[in-house]
Amino acid sequence: MLNGITLFDCTIREVGYQTGWYFDPGFLRDYYRFLAAVGFDYMELGFFHNEEADPGRGACRYCSTRVDELNSIFQSTKNLLKLSAMRDIQRPLSKIGKASDSVVDTIRILTRSKETDLDILGKHIDELQELGYELFINFTSSGRNTPEQNLSFAKFAAKKGLPVIYFADTESIFTGKYIADIIEICRSEGVEAGIHLHNRNGTAEDLLNVALAHKCKYTDSTLLGLGGKWHDGNIPTEVILRYFNCSSGYELTHLKTILIQQLIKNHQFSAAVWE
Repeated sequence: MLNGITLFDCTIREVGYQTGWYFDPGFLRDYYRFLAAVGFDYMELGFFHNEEADPGRGACRYCSTRVDELNSIFQSTKNLLKLSAMRDIQRPLSKIGKASDSVVDTIRILTRSKETDLDILGKHIDELQELGYELFINFTSSGRNTPEQNLSFAKFAAKKGLPVIYFADTESIFTGKYIADIIEICRSEGVEAGIHLHNRNGTAEDLLNVALAHKCKYTDSTLLGLGGKWHDGNIPTEVILRYFNCSSGYELTHLKTILIQQLIKNHQFSAAVWE
């Protein structure tokens, strides 16, 4: 946590679209240690996708079926920095084991705003809580949500005892007013609003400023701002570090270089698309 802000680094999940979620174990460990040292709270690995329905990707795509592989990568390195992954409930699902058997601590449930059935979402929450995971909800494609929809999501989260829900600007259409409104709507129900900004229009940093001015306590970033299925990018992790006057030095430069090498090495596995 930096200056009271809970920070997710989504580099592995987001840049995974470009590398097919293949990353060298040494890079994963080094990046984990770096994030822990500078004060991030979460490193997001990828997804719990069904390997039979979506074959041919790296271990970070299949965080429930490659448990042993991920455990072998992180167990010797893991400390207070939590590992997370996303559960996309509108895509083919794989069985998830107990949190106690995995290095993954936290699940962010991905649900597309317009496709969300709160009864189904509630069943997933109950199942994953019973397995021992910390939970967040990510409402993606949320830029066109009405205030009434967002209020219903906040009321639902409060009822389920979830203190935070995230809103993802999947299409890069958030405005400053929209961000201010979702923060206010959620707080009216005793819930915090996290933001996940995409940067297709080059406005993500301006929107982050609005969020922080309204005391937003949860946000995401990626190294070099890279990632996304449509190459649309995110808030750069290095921008977050500058916001909070965190010195990262040569290690950050080295990790950025290694990340570019990962992109070059694994480009043939890319799942990203151009529009």
